[in-house]
Amino acid sequence: MAEFTSHEQADIIFMYGRADGNASLARRLYQERYPNRRVPNVRVFSNTYRRLSESGIHHAEHAVNPGRHNVNVEEQILAAFEADPTTSIRVVARDLNLSIWKVWSTMHNEKKYPFHGTGVQGLEETDPARRIRFCRFLLNADIDDAWFLKSILWTDESKFSREGITNFHNLHEWADKDSNPNWKKQISFQRQFLINVWAGVIGRTLVGSHILPDNLNGQNYLEFMINDLPMLLYDAEVPILDTDRPITFQQDGCPAHLAVSVREHLNRCFPGNWIGRDGPIPWPARSPDLTPLDFSVWIRVKELVYTTEITTREELLQRIEAAFEIMKQEMQMKVTTTEVRNRCKKCIRNDEGHFEHQQ
Repeated sequence: MAEFTSHEQADIIFMYGRADGNASLARRLYQERYPNRRVPNVRVFSNTYRRLSESGIHHAEHAVNPGRHNVNVEEQILAAFEADPTTSIRVVARDLNLSIWKVWSTMHNEKKYPFHGTGVQGLEETDPARRIRFCRFLLNADIDDAWFLKSILWTDESKFSREGITNFHNLHEWADKDSNPNWKKQISFQRQFLINVWAGVIGRTLVGSHILPDNLNGQNYLEFMINDLPMLLYDAEVPILDTDRPITFQQDGCPAHLAVSVREHLNRCFPGNWIGRDGPIPWPARSPDLTPLDFSVWIRVKELVYTTEITTREELLQRIEAAFEIMKQEMQMKVTTTEVRNRCKKCIRNDEGHFEHQQ
């Protein structure tokens, strides 16, 4: 950006103030007032105001700008980020008594960019070996039987609340640079409600949704398995039901799933052919990244449910039902085949078992 004299910058700030912070209007006012001058780019108005607000220093040729083109200062900035790559521009600026603009521009010129981390499930000491063992079993079974992955009924429960899951890093509203909408999202409501939703997926067929009791235990989960699950599979028109091929039932290690009566029922309905904790095919604990419900279905459903704020339990139920209808149309076979294979391979390649940060 071309430099402007102190007098020109004072006029730029004056016009920016007259325009009440509207940079486009400020540029027009400046052009009308000073027709014989070069007209600054619209960004100059807001940038000049920001620099002056943050550091009290302008960019005129004769201005004294401590830290500008100062190799020692730039080395201090880079050293601060090298010592702690997770620190922030604001913290470094405060510690080195510099403007935020100076720190940001130094990092930008050095082609340094902030990368956000990925939250992963905490693992116990014995978890990685069990996860890798399970992944190898799936991959080998898939090689031996091309229909194996397509015949797994993956199941899971997820709770939906009034607040939903809020990731403020991804919350934003696009607007003109000089027109901050200052929008807000309400959280921490005094009047709360919670809905426990069960769903399953087999091949490209989404089964459910079905509302379970808020406090799931072995008894009411068994009642669901006996009374509701067969009808849900029938209503979903699961293609495999019209063949002689058995379904492989999968569930995670939720306490309700571990009830003796539940496991006895699974042994009767899916003899030697169900995946779960203490099942004939052991499910590795703390492995939501391996089930399509967690890495695909719930993410998309909640994205649809929480597009806008929810005020009543009835509205939340309607949103969940509508989201599942959309998801049933969007569901693709590759989620339960290609994506499962890829995740199993990545889990094996990473000795720790974590791989979602590389997705």
